[in-house]
Amino acid sequence: MPRKNTSQLLLALTASLLLGSVTGPASGAGGGSEAGLNLMEWSALPDFCKTSFMSSSYAYLAPQEAREQKKLILQSAGSVNHGIPGAHHFCMGLVKLDRARRGIGSYDGAVGELSYSAYDMEPDAPAFSFVRANLGTALYRAGKRKDASIIWSQGIKAQPQRRESYLAMASALLSERRPQEALDLLLKYEAVKDGDYADTEHFLAQTYFELKKYDEARQHAQKAYDLGYPVFGLRDKLKQLGKW
Repeated sequence: MPRKNTSQLLLALTASLLLGSVTGPASGAGGGSEAGLNLMEWSALPDFCKTSFMSSSYAYLAPQEAREQKKLILQSAGSVNHGIPGAHHFCMGLVKLDRARRGIGSYDGAVGELSYSAYDMEPDAPAFSFVRANLGTALYRAGKRKDASIIWSQGIKAQPQRRESYLAMASALLSERRPQEALDLLLKYEAVKDGDYADTEHFLAQTYFELKKYDEARQHAQKAYDLGYPVFGLRDKLKQLGKW
């Protein structure tokens, strides 16, 4: 049966993505230049990131409410780091990537944190594709498209059954109006995938829509919604065209 993606490891990948020169990771406790996380940013992090923060020199960046619950957080089931070296750097990279998308800080800052973990990571680590997907996104948005493609390709080659790097690269291709290449990439994943996921189905639906293959777009969009995809803009577009 199709299964919903309930893993707390995976953050939702947005529909558009993007190393300048690699900067160093954030300074340790008392580093001064790092803005602490607000409650919304903290809540959006996977559980393993919260335990990684609280067991590292980055604990001071956590919201006051989280620091007051440090003992409880460290005892939680989210302590597994999924094979990510220096996971607190990767997790801070996720925060910086989100901030840069919102116009706060730079993508180079996100690259610095993400790469600190990524380049020491073993290809058989459970989160290898997930880490590569996010580093590639930061690279792409920093204007280093060739470097991003290399990073995504590493994620796909090491873990062809996992979707994260495929989706990140497909999103970039869609943003460049190259839907046929995006579809070819997604179909390669479909042939080896480890399960059914709402975000993958929605990417397929969006890609077919861009190619004006509306019947296929509707089929995959419906599957995405059945799996819990929460945004219905594509369905509305298909309705407007009389294709839903």
